[in-house]
Amino acid sequence: MARFLGANLMTYNYATHHRHSCIGARAGFGDLLIGAGALMCEANGFDPGEESHLRDHMVELIKITEGFYACGVAASVYATQDVAAQSFVPDPVFANIGKPLLATQIYDMHKIAHYVSGGLIVALPGPDEDHKPLTAATLQDVLRANPDVPYARRIETARFIEDLTAFYQGGWYSVISLHGGGSPEAMKREIYRHYPVGSKVQLVERLLARGLTDDPDRAITRNTQPGKCCSQGCTVPGAPVMIDLPEVPSRRDDAA
Repeated sequence: MARFLGANLMTYNYATHHRHSCIGARAGFGDLLIGAGALMCEANGFDPGEESHLRDHMVELIKITEGFYACGVAASVYATQDVAAQSFVPDPVFANIGKPLLATQIYDMHKIAHYVSGGLIVALPGPDEDHKPLTAATLQDVLRANPDVPYARRIETARFIEDLTAFYQGGWYSVISLHGGGSPEAMKREIYRHYPVGSKVQLVERLLARGLTDDPDRAITRNTQPGKCCSQGCTVPGAPVMIDLPEVPSRRDDAA
């Protein structure tokens, strides 16, 4: 029994830490797509701040990336200490929410990067054509869109996005994002197991003045939590005490 409990604890701690780390890793991946997407818009001759269809997609990409990243930050802020190991474990609810967000939205991130970049990312001539004397000059004229962005910079960015989203690396990232650290179903179970549904039920019952039962074995009130401000929860403040403020010399006295 002790061996089972130890294995369960190790699996739980590993999974929570791993899912938390995945959030930071894919947030960095999202940063790359945001930056490369903006560069491709510019190289294609468009300002995403002025083109509403590009701006909407860029904002969606930002929202996705920063949404699951915020869960990672919250999981860090509300981490709790593992007394035996003297280490800190990320908050299981926020860690397990952030991971399926990135796992299922990784495909949307790829799609948005493809949309704002255009089909050039998979329609470029091969690198050997860039250096062939008979074709290099022609390619630079034909495949240059924004006169302020050199041809070499445009195709470099396009190939960067191709590598991240449309080549072997992109498919690999998609699969490890979806199933790495556990498939979404495992995280759904962890979210419901740790989420303080009971606190929300008690909140509504107080508002409705119902107070049906205080039975600790009641299924929907089994999980509760203290206040988010600290690990112990909020306490009722004491009675206010009036104290005399120290005398502060006026500026006029200083000048004298």
